[in-house]
Amino acid sequence: MDQGYREGDDWALNIRSVIVFGRIRFFEYAEDPDKVREICVGLSSKFTDDANYADDEIAKVGKNVLCFEITPDHMTGKLVNEA
Repeated sequence: MDQGYREGDDWALNIRSVIVFGRIRFFEYAEDPDKVREICVGLSSKFTDDANYADDEIAKVGKNVLCFEITPDHMTGKLVNEA
């Protein structure tokens, strides 16, 4: 779901959302540390320019990290107007 937007001076909020159906695969650090690192580094690069951030955090709490990957079978989206 996004933050929504208003058309002109309308009071009603327009919200877009997506629903995904599919299969989920879990990655635990203890079982696949390389895959968990790959996922965490990829995600953190979207939020920080600190190239070492993910590695520093994994060094602190890596054993507690659980990542998942969804393989979509079906996706649907909609736009809702709260009016």
